[in-house]
Amino acid sequence: MELSPLARERLARIGTLSEEERQRLRQSKDLDSLLGEYFSGGLDTDELWRRLKELGQRRGGSIISEVQTRLVDTLRLRMGQDDFEQRRGAVLAIEAMKPEGKYGTLEIAFDAIETVRNKYLQVKLQAYEQLKAGLQSKLHAAAQQARAQGMNIDLESSLDANVKNSAQWKDFIAQHEESSEESFESYIRRLRDAI
Repeated sequence: MELSPLARERLARIGTLSEEERQRLRQSKDLDSLLGEYFSGGLDTDELWRRLKELGQRRGGSIISEVQTRLVDTLRLRMGQDDFEQRRGAVLAIEAMKPEGKYGTLEIAFDAIETVRNKYLQVKLQAYEQLKAGLQSKLHAAAQQARAQGMNIDLESSLDANVKNSAQWKDFIAQHEESSEESFESYIRRLRDAI
């Protein structure tokens, strides 16, 4: 089958990138490399700031907001505190590069996100402990019967497994995760908008 001249021309254009597209692709690769070094521990926040400032001077100020957005996009409700603080520190340090930065606004948004994360963990732990207390007497009685028959039972492991496999826990966790994620994502959107 023979292609029309118009179709051949379109196919030829698909394979070539404009200069602007090539620059965006190079910038994206540079940022991927820079953030990769940062996340792997090869760069601290000060070094990230310095290298980003150099990139911003060479490529323009929009790169600053792009890096902040990428950092915010890596935030998770259940991420470790050290990882959260690493990203928070970087976003706030980078904000200081902007002539009219919104450092205070970003700090308030991060505080709100931190509150959501802490509440998520506290409510989850509290529910776990309540379920555990409810099952403890039943499991303790079963363990005593088993010991009387010569069996040894690890009460703590059995209790943990029973709580986590209970229908109550599964229902609670599903609802709690959903509502916490919604709240978390709401604050992440506000943080992105502030950037």
